[in-house]
Amino acid sequence: MKNAVKVVIALLVGAVVAVAGFIGLTKAGVIGDPARTITSTGIGGQLEDISELAVEQYTYSNVGRFEEDGLKALGIRIPLTGKNFLVAYDGTVKAGLKDFDKVEVDINDADQTITVKTPKVQILSSEIEPSSVVVYDQSFNPLNQLKVDDLTEFLETQEKEAEKQAKKEHLLDQASERVKKLMTTQTEAYIEGSDKQDYAVKVETK
Repeated sequence: MKNAVKVVIALLVGAVVAVAGFIGLTKAGVIGDPARTITSTGIGGQLEDISELAVEQYTYSNVGRFEEDGLKALGIRIPLTGKNFLVAYDGTVKAGLKDFDKVEVDINDADQTITVKTPKVQILSSEIEPSSVVVYDQSFNPLNQLKVDDLTEFLETQEKEAEKQAKKEHLLDQASERVKKLMTTQTEAYIEGSDKQDYAVKVETK
C-alpha cells in the first residue's frame, strides 16, 4: 500500500511540475499561441413552409456554472483532473401558435356571430443567443480538458430550465390572451365595411 501511495504522489508531483513548466514557457513567449483555422462544409439544405405565429416572448440574462469533480486514486483527489467554467448568456423563450393553418372560422348568420377557433398556444422555441455567450473562470487542466460537448450540454440544459421558468412567469397565459386580442382585432378589421361588419366576434380555444 505504501508503495502504491508513493507512486501516486510521484505521478501527481510530476504532473504539477509539467503543467507549471508549460505555463511558464507560454508566459515567457517560448511557446506561442496556435494558429486558428475556421472552415465549413455544406452537407444539405432545403426550404420548408412553416405556419408558426409567435406572439409573446420571455427574455433573460443568466450566469451559470459548470463543474466536474476530479479523479481520485486510493481516496486521494488527483489535482488537475477536474474541470469547470462560468458562463454568462442571454436567451429568449417564444410562445404562440405552432400551426396557424389549424385556425378555423365559423360564421353564424342566424346569431350574427363569427367564431374563431384556435389551437392552444405552446412554447415555440427556447434559445440562447450564441453571440451573448461569454466564458469566465475556465479551467485549463491537461488531464481533463474542457470539450465542446461540455459547453453544448450546459447550454442545452439552461435552455430547458429557461423554458420552465418562462412557464412559471405565465408566458403561456399571456400568449393565449395575446392570440385572442390579435384574432379579434384582425377579424373585426377584415369584416369592416362588409355585410357582416355588425357581427360579434368571438375567439375560442379548441
